Amino acid sequence: MNANEVKKELYKSKVNAKFSHYIAGNLYYTVELETGTYQFSLETVDVREVVDKGWDGIDDIPKKYSLSSDLGTTSFENEMKASDLNRWIVKAIESDNFIKIK
Repeated sequence: MNANEVKKELYKSKVNAKFSHYIAGNLYYTVELETGTYQFSLETVDVREVVDKGWDGIDDIPKKYSLSSDLGTTSFENEMKASDLNRWIVKAIESDNFIKIK
């Protein structure tokens, strides 16, 4: 399914997305569409490497973690309208992370 087909179905059917689990900085939701049940994730943490010259002149590459700027002030509930998660569903489809599980 492409992103437009999924968005149309979500608005038409008013289906809910259900929280599945959280692991390694990602929230996982499932959504039931006419073609099956799909799972997708939302990244909650941004990780970036910062190159820093240590006192010995050797590059240290620590990782800096911060809350994902993509989350904004969105409230993530156990069950919510899937159309409210369209931004992340489209991202998952575009990155091949909208996975049919049933």
